[in-house]
Amino acid sequence: MKITVYGPSGCSNCTQLKETTEAVVDRNDIDADVTKDTDMTKLAAKGIMSTPGFEIDDEMVFSGSTPAADELEEIITERL
Repeated sequence: MKITVYGPSGCSNCTQLKETTEAVVDRNDIDADVTKDTDMTKLAAKGIMSTPGFEIDDEMVFSGSTPAADELEEIITERL
């Protein structure tokens, strides 16, 4: 599984989402590569109007929000 968080480097919500995602992946022993992409050109190309953007396996799942850890866990595990 490949998970990408999109947002500018100075975005605290984006950084928090990446950290929470890594914790969920570790806690559930999920084989996933979690990265953060700060390239604003990619954000625009993917239609992300507000950050953070959240993508699993090249499918944009949501943008503009930072879900709680339990909600994020549900989002990730339902795609296993």
